[in-house]
Amino acid sequence: MTMQIPENPNNNDIRDVLIQLSHEVSELNDKVEKLDYKFDTYQKGTDGMVRMATTIIIATASVVVLSSLGPAITAIVAALSASNSG
Repeated sequence: MTMQIPENPNNNDIRDVLIQLSHEVSELNDKVEKLDYKFDTYQKGTDGMVRMATTIIIATASVVVLSSLGPAITAIVAALSASNSG
């Protein structure tokens, strides 16, 4: 809706335009609040995804490191058990 101000406005014209302006400001405030809410929701979702990705990376790295240490641990246990029995 576009504001129309007559060339020679009377008090009622000015009043009507001010009322219309207040409605438009109110609508603008509502839109800004909705955008803030959407941004907050997006930010929380993004933070959650980053935490999940970090957790997956750490878990994967742990599995890779521990699986590569498996044969070495087995060899140590075997050596210790052989030295205790002999």
